[in-house]
Amino acid sequence: MNVGPLVSGLLLLAAGIVLLVTGGRFLVDGSVSLATRLGVPPLLVGLTVVAWGTSSPELAFNTTSALAGSGELVFGNVIGANICNMGFILGVSALIRALKVSDDLVGREIPFMVALFMVTAGLVYLPVVLGGTGAGIMWWGGVGLLALFVGHTTLLVRHSLGERSAHLALESEAEAEARRHAGAGVGRALVLVVAGLVLLGVGGWLGSDGAVRLAEGLGIPKVIVGLTVVSLGTTLPELTASVIATRRGHVDIAIGNVVGSCTFNIMLIHGLSSVLGSTPVGTAEAVAPLAWMVLMGALIVPFSRTNGRSVARIEGGVLLGVYVLFLGYQVFDALRAGRAG
Repeated sequence: MNVGPLVSGLLLLAAGIVLLVTGGRFLVDGSVSLATRLGVPPLLVGLTVVAWGTSSPELAFNTTSALAGSGELVFGNVIGANICNMGFILGVSALIRALKVSDDLVGREIPFMVALFMVTAGLVYLPVVLGGTGAGIMWWGGVGLLALFVGHTTLLVRHSLGERSAHLALESEAEAEARRHAGAGVGRALVLVVAGLVLLGVGGWLGSDGAVRLAEGLGIPKVIVGLTVVSLGTTLPELTASVIATRRGHVDIAIGNVVGSCTFNIMLIHGLSSVLGSTPVGTAEAVAPLAWMVLMGALIVPFSRTNGRSVARIEGGVLLGVYVLFLGYQVFDALRAGRAG
């Protein structure tokens, strides 16, 4: 056992956790204040500002990987992050409290997310159908995903602004005055959001690096570290934001963060990465991750429609259990491949 990595790992992990918790609080407080002051639904903030902000490290990593020609890294990171978002983050959040799912999520955003997963699977295997030698989203598929991102975001904002106009039209003078003075001002709310995102990014990096050092100091094989510690570490910002939002009762922001991150990862991150450099992946290697992602999304559809349209604690436990099975499968498959090699 190497003491040096253990000590540095513990220190980095502790510092990362402090920054993550502080950043998560800033982000949630700022997002709630921003939604209240502007009169927009908290769900819109969760689906956009929070989801896109917490996924920005993945955007930087994957675009760099695409330019370097590491298409398999892009595919693995995007699909793995989505599985983690749905299984681990949503599962943990639902264990804290039952997550009431809004009509917009049940009727539009969650079905769109699952349909997007199936479209992604089709785009990955389309080159094979057309006679290619390998799977992966080509540049033209990436252009399509980027166009879909622009269209979906436009419709989402228009719908939310329509809801805002209808709500403000029915708002009394007293309610309007209370809203204008509720929470932080718009400027301060924006500062909190930006500061929260920065702290989450730095905290996630420190926490992930510390966890890797700690695991290696304990002698855990690198392949297992990569498949478990690193994959979980990259989702620390999303996890922290959703857990803090759930604990404070801002369920729309918590669920919006998960759903928005999943669609953002596919449409913008994978789309842009595919345009910058096609993301080829082995035909056989792509089957299992895509199947796990679609399975996880398919589970969320009925879970969001039962129990009075809420994801109950037992359903959160099921999602978390499926994610543990996914991790176990990944570790087993990697160890088997290592022995075969």
